[in-house]
Formats: sequence, structure tokens, C-alpha cells
Amino acid sequence: MAAGAYVNLDKSVREDLMSVLTNLSPTDTQLVTGLGTSTAKNRKHEWLIDTLSAVKTNAYIEGADASYPTITDPSRMTNYTQIMQQSFLVSDTEEAVDKAAFNSRYQYEATKALKMIKNDLEYSLMRGVQPSTMGTESYAGVMQGIKTFLCITCTSSGTSLSELMLNDYLQNVWNVGTEVNAIYCPMALKRRISGFTANATKYFDQNDKRLINAIDVYSSDAAKLVKLFAHRHVTVTGDTNYDIVGINEDLFKVAYLRKPTVRELAKTGDATKGNIVLEATLECKHPHAGFLRSQCL
Repeated sequence: MAAGAYVNLDKSVREDLMSVLTNLSPTDTQLVTGLGTSTAKNRKHEWLIDTLSAVKTNAYIEGADASYPTITDPSRMTNYTQIMQQSFLVSDTEEAVDKAAFNSRYQYEATKALKMIKNDLEYSLMRGVQPSTMGTESYAGVMQGIKTFLCITCTSSGTSLSELMLNDYLQNVWNVGTEVNAIYCPMALKRRISGFTANATKYFDQNDKRLINAIDVYSSDAAKLVKLFAHRHVTVTGDTNYDIVGINEDLFKVAYLRKPTVRELAKTGDATKGNIVLEATLECKHPHAGFLRSQCL
């Protein structure tokens, strides 16, 4: 008799469903987690920047009167808060039935919604672009992100990233008076930087047998101890080049007008509705506190 597929027709046998739920969607949010926070008190969030006069030879003869150069006023930097929402709905039947992997579908969806809104905030902090209608009466506030704030920009299209070029980028920021301490780039550029050999050390435990082929901290003459992050939103589908962003993290903050809040909405039917809302913007203390470069691999 030929062997056939085995089919269990015994209705008393329980299904084999593990209480495990796997979700591989990306949730790495280096900016939301790593940047400092501050408090916004209005939808239009403003702060001041100033500059010193150019360096000069400063020498006077004995008894000379003081001279009074024209003073310069500070200038204002502005960003607008962005309202973000993530809603979810769970039927009362779904909440009541026996489920695998979690007890409450409502709580599970609330946790998912928090992760999604955090991802959206990360995207806006990096790539936010304000529309021309900002400041009018009826507008959805959109924050300006890091890539649009930075003034030290250049296009190196068609040129592969080299260690010399990276050090030039770091020096450009040092020249204006600060240092880069964090670099965000696509995984492809992160792997290229890991192939650099000068001024790079790969630390490992001699008892750990794994091969280490990644650099997470880079040191150069113009920037000491630069943290390297592979970031998912620096370059996205549709971009023509691979961007690399370097900033002084101490000069960037997430300013919250309203921190994330999970709230249950009014019940209007046989379901429970939830909503998460936050309102925040990016605070860039100075547009020269970092660099943006676009180039190929």
C-alpha cells in the first residue's frame, strides 16, 4: 500500500498554536531615544543664536580710549510643533475571546500604536520639511527635520565615500566652532566606514570567538569619539544618492508640547477605540552644528 499524507480526524485533538507572536518591523529610533528633550510652550517654538566678531589683532597704545564697535543682535531660529496621532479599534468580541500570545487585544494594539507613532516621530526628526503654508491660520503643523536645518551641505554625486572625505566633512564642522559626535547614514555607508582602517579600533573580548567587523565609534583630528549609527531614514526609496548626516547631538533636542498619551475614546458601538497623540518639534540650536552630504557608494 502506498504511503499517503497523514490526516488526523480526531476532533478531540487540540490545535498546535504557540503563544508566540513575531513582528520584524523596524523599531530602531536613535534620535527619539538618544537626543535630549526640552519643553515647547507654543506651536511656534523659537530660540536665539548669536555669533562673535571675526578674530583680529587686538593692540592699543597706552592711554587709548575704548572703542565701541556696532553690536549685533541675536537672531531667532524657529520650528513648528507637529501633531501626530495613531488610532486603533478593537471589537468587544475580539477582546473577550481566548487568544494566543497576549491576553488583551486592546493593550496589544496600544503597544503597537506607541511603536508606530515613535517610528513616525523618528522619520520627521530626520526628514521633516515644512510646507509653504506654515504660519497660516489653517495648516497642519510640520516640523523641520535635521536634514533641512543643516547649512553645511554639499553634493558629492558620483563620488564614493572615502576616509579622507569623511575627515574633511568633520573638519568643516570643526572650522565653524563645534565638533560632530554622531553620524547617521544608511547601512551601506556604515559598512563602508567599518572598512576604514586609520584611527579606528575594533574592541572585542578575547574570550569571545565572534569575528568583529564593525566600527561603532570613530576618532579623527577634527572630531573625537564620533558615534556611528546605521539609520533607516537618512536615505529612503526614491532618493538618488546615499546621504550621510553628522551632528553635535548636544545641540539638538526633541521639544515636546505634549508628550505621548494613550487615551480611550468615547464608546459609540460594540468596540473600544483608542488614540495616541503627541505634539513635538525639533530644536536645532545652530544650523552649523553638523553636516549633510549626498554621494554614491
